[in-house]
Amino acid sequence: MGYYNGSPFGLSNHGQFPDAGLLIIDDSMALTLKSKRDNFYIWCNADQFVQRHRLTGLNSGMFISEGSEAIYYGYYNLDWRLIDQSNDRFASSVSKYINQPIEVLYQKLVHNYELLARSNPIARFNLERLYLS
Repeated sequence: MGYYNGSPFGLSNHGQFPDAGLLIIDDSMALTLKSKRDNFYIWCNADQFVQRHRLTGLNSGMFISEGSEAIYYGYYNLDWRLIDQSNDRFASSVSKYINQPIEVLYQKLVHNYELLARSNPIARFNLERLYLS
């Protein structure tokens, strides 16, 4: 399994796809993505990519999924297990509803993640940056 991160310009390639260049999802794919329904854009600042290309689907702004990102956003004395808890809840919610229409997936994800966000500041940070376009 590869490690990926993203930017407003797309999803970074960290070597798993040697012929893809620096990004495995970039501006060159916008027309193809625009013709699809129920897209899922979850990487840091994917919302900017989605907005720029007027795409539709579930997307995220800056999303904390590891310690260095938490530190960057001022979470210095954080129990790192909160990040794992946030990641696990997000992943389990998505996997449970991935076969549902995107609107249902989004509603269920927000509901389940919101329950955790009441006691988990990382989940709260991430929840505020989930969008359905």
